[in-house]
Amino acid sequence: MSEEWDIGLRLIQLSDPVMQSELDVAVWYPSDAEVKEEAVGMAIFQVAKDADLISEVKGLVLISHGFSGTFIAHQDTAQYLAKNGYVVATFTHPDLPGLKTGIPQLDPMVSRPRQIAVIVDGISNHPLFKDSLLNKRIGFVGFSLGAYTGLVSAGAKPDLLSLEHYCATGPRDFLLCSVAARQRFNSIRTHLASLPVTQISAAVLLAPAYGPLFSEKSFANVSIPIRIISAGKDEELDNRVNAQHFKSVLSDKAGHEIIAGAGHYIFMAPCSDKLKLAVPVICTDPESIDRVDIHKRLNKNIVLFFDKLWR
Repeated sequence: MSEEWDIGLRLIQLSDPVMQSELDVAVWYPSDAEVKEEAVGMAIFQVAKDADLISEVKGLVLISHGFSGTFIAHQDTAQYLAKNGYVVATFTHPDLPGLKTGIPQLDPMVSRPRQIAVIVDGISNHPLFKDSLLNKRIGFVGFSLGAYTGLVSAGAKPDLLSLEHYCATGPRDFLLCSVAARQRFNSIRTHLASLPVTQISAAVLLAPAYGPLFSEKSFANVSIPIRIISAGKDEELDNRVNAQHFKSVLSDKAGHEIIAGAGHYIFMAPCSDKLKLAVPVICTDPESIDRVDIHKRLNKNIVLFFDKLWR
């Protein structure tokens, strides 16, 4: 493992011109400045807020949360990457407005890839980071819907014919195959065909979702290294049609690891006592599962994945 740094943190806002709102972005980065306790929303972190960046960084890593998450959902992974020399962007995708309004351009499956392009452009041109990110190394870590976001941003094309075949032959799936879901996909069909592509160099997919929306031809223009990590007892997603399906259609482009006995939310940062009381569904693991210990290994392996590619 490389030298570890202290963690700098810069909070910025970037404009989404279609949604006509600001995207909240946290940029975690290696710094040699002294850290102290800083409140970020309801959380407290040991960081050097608005500190200087070290002169050489390994690259930029984007972390995209699951549906209706926030920019601190994977903060421990962001901090570990920053300690090990990466500039890391976490952000809050405003998922709910698109679903509530029914406006195709605001649908999360359309808006998220657009937001990734906005974020990469905004950070690459930010005065603090632009001179350090000239190597164009962009990594991606995506959880659940965030994994879909990363794949599409890297150039994967959703295949609605694959989805139609799944709905005709597979089990009942309200999210993808209900009347409402079919209406949703029909409304965003043309937008899915023209999503922006970001020059992502490698990706880690955590409990990836929307597997039936992808076929082998979806990845015709995707050749980047990919690591899939799934939860052995995922209660939200059927691994057979998600993680295992992605591994099958990606073939030799992707490795696959399974965290035995873990549930879907194992990939979110370990919860504080306050969060455990407020949102137990995302914080409670089976008795045999130690989320803190699993995240120590998970974060180390994510850094090693990117380090091996970019050393």
